[in-house]
Order: sequence, then C-alpha cells, then structure tokens
Amino acid sequence: MNRNTGTSNHPESCRVCGAELNGKFCCTCGERRFDPKKDLSLLKFIEHSVDVSIHFDAKFFKTIKKLFFYPGSLTLDFISGRRVINMKPFQLFIFAGFIFYFLLPGADSYHSSVWDFNGKFSLQSFIPYNGYNEIVEKSIKYHTTTERVANAVTERTMHSSKLFLFVIIPFWAFILYALFYRSNSFYIPHLVFSVHCYSFFIFVHALYLYVLSKFMNSEPLSYFIPLFGIFAIYLFFAVRKVYQTGIAVSIIKGLTICLSFLILLELYRESITLFTLHFL
Repeated sequence: MNRNTGTSNHPESCRVCGAELNGKFCCTCGERRFDPKKDLSLLKFIEHSVDVSIHFDAKFFKTIKKLFFYPGSLTLDFISGRRVINMKPFQLFIFAGFIFYFLLPGADSYHSSVWDFNGKFSLQSFIPYNGYNEIVEKSIKYHTTTERVANAVTERTMHSSKLFLFVIIPFWAFILYALFYRSNSFYIPHLVFSVHCYSFFIFVHALYLYVLSKFMNSEPLSYFIPLFGIFAIYLFFAVRKVYQTGIAVSIIKGLTICLSFLILLELYRESITLFTLHFL
C-alpha cells in the first residue's frame, strides 16, 4: 500500500511556461524547479545574490577586455551563438553611456550650441539653418532675452541628448549593411557590430575628454584628431575580425564607416539642438 509522502502523482509543471518538469530545470524555457522550502529561505537568497554578483563581475570584465583589446570579438561571439559569456550588446551600450555622463555630466559632446547655426554650411554646422532668428522669435514670445533662451535650450539639450544617443545606431548599421551585405545578408549582425563599436567609442571618448579636462581649459577641434584616429584603427581591426576582409578592403571600408559615423554624430548633435529649440 502506497503511503502519502506529500508528493503528488501528477507531474509538476513549469511555473513560467507550463511545460512538464522532468528534472531540476525546464527543458523548454530553462526555469529552475521551484522548491519553497529551499528557494524562499534566507540562505538561498544570499547564495543567489552572491552568485549573480560573481557571475556579473566575471562577465563584465571579460566583456570589457574583449571590447578594448580584441576588436570585433564580441560581435563574432554574438553572431556565432556564443552569447551567455558576454554582456548583452545594448546592456554594454547603456553602461558606456552611464560612465560617460558620470565622468562628464556637463559635456556638450553630443549636442551643438544654438549659436553655431548661421544659415550656412560649415564644419560647425552641417545643417544650413539660421538659429539666431528663431532665438529672437522665442525671446519675443516669452518676453525674455536671447541669452536666456539660448541657456534654456542648452540646459534641456544637455539632458535630452543623453537619452537619444541610440538613434544613431540603426542608421549606422544600415550603412554597414550596405557595405557588407555580401558577407552577411542579415541586418542584425551589422546592428550588433555598430553597438559594440559605438560602445567602444563612448568609453574612449569619455576617458579622452576626462584627461583633457584635467590638463586643458579649452578643447580645440584639433585635439580630437587623435581620438578619431584611434577609432579608425579600432574599426580596421574590427572589420578584419568580423567580416574577414583583406587589409586593403579593411582600410577602405574601415575609413568609410568611420567617416559615416562622424557625419551621423554631427547630424545628431545639430538635430537634437534644433529639435529642442523648435519645441521650446
């Protein structure tokens, strides 16, 4: 005669997807079998918290190491299906943005000055728009000075530019897709490549500006030539790694995507400022 052992004769179902459980983990979604006596205990909670922290640290340092010293390796891991060992692409991107604005909260690298728009095309303004006229109109509308309008735009743009950095990524990825569609006909690998390279740029940009801020009172345009030189070299090795191209092709296409990135970045800087000015 079978005694009641406290267990049910019916198979237990996964609490996430409802699939039948035949072991410690669900074969459908990977969720662990839930045991209230163990999983809701203080010891288990501490164990889980420590385990997550250790795994996050290990994954973080491994990801950063690959990002800085092995250009293209993160993207190659992702498109090859080796994804658990690294941070997720956009997780890395968000962290890079956090570091940038933690080190340089008042940086204006990702938005333009409203005074740069003089109605003509120049290195300071790709968009031929006369911003001064609109500043005057806003000052009349709000019965204030042009300086206060400009300061309000700068303050708002400084915050909004941090939130919309990601909009550059899909456009840059489309350029990558156009250049390398024969190597990979899927759009997502190019998107992931752009996220990883953009993350590298943000990290290096933050460190570069932070060092300049400690030694220089101003930052002339010429100071940024080494930064973009570093980025161009990085892209060369990343392209070689991911797309398996020759040296000549890697140089040409690496410079092309570097130049396209700089153009997109400048268009973003100007657009975010004009958008803020228009809707002020």
